[in-house]
Order: sequence, then structure tokens, then C-alpha cells
Amino acid sequence: MYAWPHWLALVVMTPLAGAALTPIAALLDRRSPPWWALATMTFTSLAATMLVLRVFAEGPFSYLPGGWAAPYGVELRFDEFSAVVGVICLIGWMAILFSSRYTRSLPEFASDRSPYYYALLLLNLGGMIGFAVTGDLFNLFVFLEILSLSGYALVAVGGERIAEMAAFKYLLMGAVSSVLVLFAIGFLYGMTGTLNIADVTARLGALEGPTAPAAVALALLAVGFVTKAAIFPLHVWLPDAHAAAPSPVSAVLSGLVVKLGVIGMIRTYRIYYGAGLFDLTVLNHVLMWLGAISIVMGAFFAIFQEDVKLMLAYSTISNIGYIIMGLGLATTYGVIGASVHIFNHALIKATLFLAVGAIIYRTGYRTLSDLRGVGRAMPLTSVALSIGAISIVGIPPTAGFLCKWYITLGAFEANQPLFGFVLVFGALLIFVYYIRMVNAFYFREPIHAEVTEAREVPVSMLLPTLVLASLCLIMGVLGRIPLTFIEPGVVRLLAPLGG
Repeated sequence: MYAWPHWLALVVMTPLAGAALTPIAALLDRRSPPWWALATMTFTSLAATMLVLRVFAEGPFSYLPGGWAAPYGVELRFDEFSAVVGVICLIGWMAILFSSRYTRSLPEFASDRSPYYYALLLLNLGGMIGFAVTGDLFNLFVFLEILSLSGYALVAVGGERIAEMAAFKYLLMGAVSSVLVLFAIGFLYGMTGTLNIADVTARLGALEGPTAPAAVALALLAVGFVTKAAIFPLHVWLPDAHAAAPSPVSAVLSGLVVKLGVIGMIRTYRIYYGAGLFDLTVLNHVLMWLGAISIVMGAFFAIFQEDVKLMLAYSTISNIGYIIMGLGLATTYGVIGASVHIFNHALIKATLFLAVGAIIYRTGYRTLSDLRGVGRAMPLTSVALSIGAISIVGIPPTAGFLCKWYITLGAFEANQPLFGFVLVFGALLIFVYYIRMVNAFYFREPIHAEVTEAREVPVSMLLPTLVLASLCLIMGVLGRIPLTFIEPGVVRLLAPLGG
């Protein structure tokens, strides 16, 4: 059943079609949007599961809608890196379930606006899935715009002025990033006459030597995608956007959307490693240093935050630094660790944002000083948050440990021990600011009645948080499974380097 050829088309089209039909479902029953969105993501998750099983059993495969072969037709391509769609579906499903109760308490989510919130969420998830599985550059850009535009709207949906300003800043940086990627695609098309990624790779490899347009395209793609990934110092849009958005949206943005910038970098490496046109040592060193600086600076800024959502947002910058540094190391261990951290960090950060969202939902407060003692009032939610915290630090046996361990091994494998020490130093800084959070929640006396009298959130909000927290532990214990799964894709990616 998993080999049915149309699963790959359905995994892309289902959330997009579901988004378009959400307002219509709301006309039939105004209470239906969350359940319609859940049903849509349930079917999408089934398709994603079938695809992951197939790539595990058979390796990468393609789907040609309409049967038109490249370069005239569109190609959908599923490989080990595309398996991120499984995590997209899981976190998307959990965010929608969490939202079904969360949005009822917010005045800005009146019944007439609710359908558009769920339509935007499905559109964002569909854009991410399409970006992860497309095999041609044009649709890469199209899906990039779908997930970007819906992301801007989801940040602004909070309704407050700070949310609107955060969305505007996000839009400005996102527009610059998109223009850079579009120009790069134009350069590549001008040189090769095709937009299919495999064809572009082959035709670049057939060139007699490095050319200026190919170098410019590489630079534009790299800058565009690391901006989407919010690497320091191109991170300025992220803290406000993730902190101002509704908590389920923050979980999707921080857990998933920024990772698409990393997936874009992996696709860029696939083209340029495969073509063998350039020695990418300089780019790799730039990424290593940007990653190292992001690790330290993201953690440094997080230490001084009182707002827990801002703290989590800066933590994202730090952890994206680990992933970018691992890619820049260009060793098997480093890239395996970075690739698995895309998956695991998504689980961890979704856990943290949903847990914090539940606490804010019950208490109305979001600073450490106001939330003192909340761990005693909301023990299950706080335990989930604590599991996410120790996971993101990288304490064994949690999901964050093996990824960072592999990236550290990759640093020594590349004869770059300095970056291994930076990784450990960054983990210590992360430990400092999460200790501040745990200390406030468990060992400080509450100062607000709302905190003292708080109780656990409804099951529809608590269940997603606990499930994701459990996965943070399970993926640590079973960490060899994703590492083994991603290794063939990494070996193919690095093969032209002799990696």
C-alpha cells in the first residue's frame, strides 16, 4: 500500500485544498474549522507515513504529475531529507488540536475570523510540505512564497499592534530573502535552460569551469536561505515574530518554518556538490562561523530575557546555529547530526512553545517574575516544559543529545576542534537560561493569585504538549533510528567530496 504512486501528490495537495475549503466548511457549520483542519492533517499524515515507509524500504523516488518528464514537466522528489514532512504533519496536527480550545479564549479569534486562522495554518503547512518535496526550482520558489505569506499573516493574527509590527518586520526580511532566491533561480535558468534540480545539477557539471553567474547564484541562494533560517546577524525578524504570534503558531514557526531555510541550503548543496563546479570550502567556513556565532549570541540574548516566549525565540537562533555549523563542517558526522537536529529540534521547540502557551492561557502572565511557582499549580504542563528544556540543552538520554554529539564529532572529524568547544560552550549557556526558568517555576513563591489558583489546561491542549514531550524522550532513547535513516542521504550528498 505504501508504494501507491499518488501518495506524493496527495501529501502536497491535501493541505492546500483543505485550506481553500475551510471557509466553505465554516459556512455549513461555524464550529467546524478546527475539526475540518484536523481531518485534513490526519489524511495528510497518513500520506506522509506511507512516503516515509517507502523511502526507508526503497530509497529516494520521484513522481511526475501528468506523466510529463523533466524539463517540461514538474517533478516531486522524496528522499531522506524530505522525510521532514512527517514531523511537519505531526506538529501541525498537534498545533491544530491545541488551537481548537486555545483560540476560544482570545477576543481576536471571534467566530468570523476562526476559519481564516485554520485556513492560513493549513496553507502554511502545505507550503512547507511542498517546499520539502519539490524537485524543481520554480516550485521551490512558489512553495517558499506560500509558506512565507501565510506565516506573515499568522504572526499578525494576534491582533495587537506589536503583532502587526512583528509581522511587518518579518515580511520585510522575508521579501528580501525571496527576491534573492528568485534572482538566483533566474541565473541558474539562464545558464542551464532548465528548472529541474537534477537537470540543473547535470548541466552545471557539464560546464567547462566555474562561471561568474553560477557563483552569483550560489551566493544569492546561500544568503536567501540563511535569512529564512534566521541565522545571526540575519535574525532580527525572528524574536518579535515568534514571541508575538499565538503560541500554536509560535510552535509551528519556531519548530518548522525556520528549518525550511536549512532544507533550502541542503538543496543548494545538492546542486553545487553534485555539479562539482566550485570548491565550496570558503562557503563552508562562512557557515561554520555564522553557526558558531549564532550559537553563542542566541544563547547570550536568551539569558537576559524575562519574557518566556522571547527566551524561547532567541533559543531558536542558537539551535539553528548548531544545524548550520554542522552543514558547514561538511563531514559525514557533522551533516548527519545537523540533519537529525532539524527533526529533533522541531519536536523540542514545539513542546516548549505549547507548554508555555498553556501556562499563559491559564495565568495570563508570560514573564519569569510573574510566573513564579506555576510548576506547583500546573505540574503536568511544567514537567513537559522541563523535559523540553533538558532536551534542548542536550542532556542524555533526550532527543537533543545525539544530534549535538554527532555535530561535535563532525568538528573533530573536520580537524576543527574549536567549533566542537563552541558547541559545548553554547550548551552551557543554554543550560543557564533554562535553569532560570525551572528555578522560577518550581523554587520561587508565587506572587499572583492567578498563578496560585491555576489548574491544568483542557485535554485538547494538554495532550499535544505531553505527547511531544514524550517524543523528546523517546527520540533520545531510540536516537540511532533517525541517525541510521538519514545516513544514506548524507552519504549521497557528500559523495562528490569523497565524504
